[in-house]
Amino acid sequence: MGIIQNGPHGTFTGRIGNMVYYVLNGKNVCREIGVNTNPPTVKQLKNRLEVKLVGEFFRDLKAFIDVGFSTEPIKAGDSPYNFAVEYNRNKIIKGSYPDLEIAYDKVLVSRGFLKPVKNLVTEQTAGAIKFSWDTNPQMAWPEATDQVMMLAYFVESKKIIYQPFGNSRLSGSDELQIPESLAGEQMETYVSFVAADRKGVADSTYAGSFIA
Repeated sequence: MGIIQNGPHGTFTGRIGNMVYYVLNGKNVCREIGVNTNPPTVKQLKNRLEVKLVGEFFRDLKAFIDVGFSTEPIKAGDSPYNFAVEYNRNKIIKGSYPDLEIAYDKVLVSRGFLKPVKNLVTEQTAGAIKFSWDTNPQMAWPEATDQVMMLAYFVESKKIIYQPFGNSRLSGSDELQIPESLAGEQMETYVSFVAADRKGVADSTYAGSFIA
């Protein structure tokens, strides 16, 4: 958008179409926005592929991310999805261009100030993944009422099975049911906690890779 400063006969600044107006050495000048015809560098191509991989991965996880990053100090007009992408982007890519891929064990699918799961044990059972963690009968309120968040991401189909509000932290365990339709697929699993009042979340913990 162009802006006329100091009335109708003043200087003109800003962009209209493919023209940019600005003041240079006291004169009102304009220039045309050109098209860069130079071929992209390897660094630029690598950056574009990283953005694509991370963006698509978190788009698949969006329903879970909306809870997992809901307590982060998100800027006005931003979203939990954008925050998750920005936070994870430089931490979860492995390999050399063009053979880049997601390092699933480095991903955070939730982030916050609650205590993360302690001494997590993951066990694959018939039709489910069972998660167990350290607990304490004397655990204080409200920590005892935190609820487990469980997620399984299926690499081939890019589907997710999740439970954002499972058993209490005090219970020490919960199960995530896996449908038969996804049998044989590789799944990457994660566990976290969310406060009962939804005002706090823990950093997620990678729970392992399995074949459904």
